[in-house]
Amino acid sequence: MIPIDPPALKVKDTLAAACGTMRNAVLRIRLEARQADLTSAEEGYIEAAEHGGLYALACTARKAEKQLPDRDGEHLTALYSEGLVGRKPGRVQYDELKARAPFGRCLLCGNSEVSSLDHHLPKDALPLYTITPANLVPACSKCNQMKGDRIGATAGVRTLHPYYDRPGQGGRYLVADVTSWPVQFLIRPLPHWDAELLARVLHHFRTFNLAQRYAEFCISVLTANQWLHRKILETGGPAALTAFLQEDAEQHAATHGLNTWDTALRFGLADSAWYLHHGVHEPP
Repeated sequence: MIPIDPPALKVKDTLAAACGTMRNAVLRIRLEARQADLTSAEEGYIEAAEHGGLYALACTARKAEKQLPDRDGEHLTALYSEGLVGRKPGRVQYDELKARAPFGRCLLCGNSEVSSLDHHLPKDALPLYTITPANLVPACSKCNQMKGDRIGATAGVRTLHPYYDRPGQGGRYLVADVTSWPVQFLIRPLPHWDAELLARVLHHFRTFNLAQRYAEFCISVLTANQWLHRKILETGGPAALTAFLQEDAEQHAATHGLNTWDTALRFGLADSAWYLHHGVHEPP
């Protein structure tokens, strides 16, 4: 996961843009009149997300929706598809939210190209959050599809929210074990994690099949860099290559984040005696 700050855009902005060119004037006025409800829901969402209460909020909202469905639920869902995704000026805001992903990378897997916005809380079950920017996360098509429309059976069975969850505060938790090919990617819990956060990080890792996908992603990086690594080894010896790999890892962490898969790979190479003496000569 790539953590970033929540968007500055608010639901009043997306509502105004999505309704802006709506041809059905009666429906437009009806939906614009829901601004206070949507803003109140957005404020509750942000407050809950900032204080670890998003799962409880989602469960309460889902129960309320089942008992008394929002009268505009279908219209709000359609407003997202037609007004925010499908036409300007809503599409401009949709693209602005997508463009917030650093290097255009999916915030959920940290590698593939962003192609859409994922609803962290599902739009079909909770229509009040359908066009709430804080609930819209830049994602690749594969992650969007793999996540599905689930809230989670328990608080620990939830994927991470890139705007509000910070499992990487305090150190590296994504580790690449480079003792043979293919590279093995693992989660190493940090001391401050509680049981729920550990469960969520592992759930996120499994839901998006990140161990296998990261192992596949890194093949091209390894193939592209092995020639240079061998040249450094030939001219400067093992100490020179180790120093280069360590500096490369630290530089990558500074620009791409401490817990991205490619940073983990670089630290894994720097720490690996196997790579230094064997792996550098073998195709991954």
